Amino acid sequence: MRIGRKTAALFLAVFVSASAAVPAFASHKVIDKDTYIIETNEDKETTCTYVESGKPVTGWIEDEDENLYYYDHGVMNHGWDKIRGEWYYFDPETGILATNTTVLNYEVDEDGRMIKIREW
Repeated sequence: MRIGRKTAALFLAVFVSASAAVPAFASHKVIDKDTYIIETNEDKETTCTYVESGKPVTGWIEDEDENLYYYDHGVMNHGWDKIRGEWYYFDPETGILATNTTVLNYEVDEDGRMIKIREW
């Protein structure tokens, strides 16, 4: 079956407009907010465990202000961290993922991934 130019152009236009509607953090699978508990322990670490099992969470969490955090074995990440082969930067105090900015000499994209090392 052969597709005409108009049909192909329409398909392309729909695909491009749909991909533009994808949220910036589409590459991060966010854990459902009703399934975990966040607490601060005696060591002042922010921890995250699953409600039902009590096991530590490893994954992305999004708060009500759409800030992203990452928990590794139940503990909130801070500073630079390599996750699934990509480098991300988390604020040292809040743990919020940095996006669309430069951290020291490194640029991060809208998903928070390090994309470029800037020269001095």
